Amino acid sequence: MQVKNLMGSRPYTVHKNETLYMAAERMLEHRLGGLPVIDDVGAVVGLLEIDQMLPEPQKVPFSDVEALRFLDEWVDPGSFDRLVERYKNTPVHRLMRTEVAMVGPDDPIEKALGLMLQDRQYRRVLVVDEQRQLLGTLTRSDFLRLFVRGH
Repeated sequence: MQVKNLMGSRPYTVHKNETLYMAAERMLEHRLGGLPVIDDVGAVVGLLEIDQMLPEPQKVPFSDVEALRFLDEWVDPGSFDRLVERYKNTPVHRLMRTEVAMVGPDDPIEKALGLMLQDRQYRRVLVVDEQRQLLGTLTRSDFLRLFVRGH
């Protein structure tokens, strides 16, 4: 089976210069865990996932205290208004990952599954053409559906 027979064909995207807030709105509206990031010509340049958009717990230097950090700044749990402002003012390219799993539409699905399973860091594989234009996506759910329901 080829990738094009399994991929989802509603590829929502976000432009690298759009804000995190706009990306979050799109993810929530379409119930997505991530968005491919495109440049001015529509080529895929990265991927933004929900996990990257949340503050991360980290140890405060020279202390045993754990606090939240976002975009290299400490987040005061009592003041999430500042975090919202960061979302509204930070472009997607500041947080997107540039290492992205990509396959072509005519590749075998085993190639896409292999990328997803190699170290489990990829939750989605992007299907692109020769110019890196997004054609579709494959998620873990697509493979689960295939395993359970067959072709």
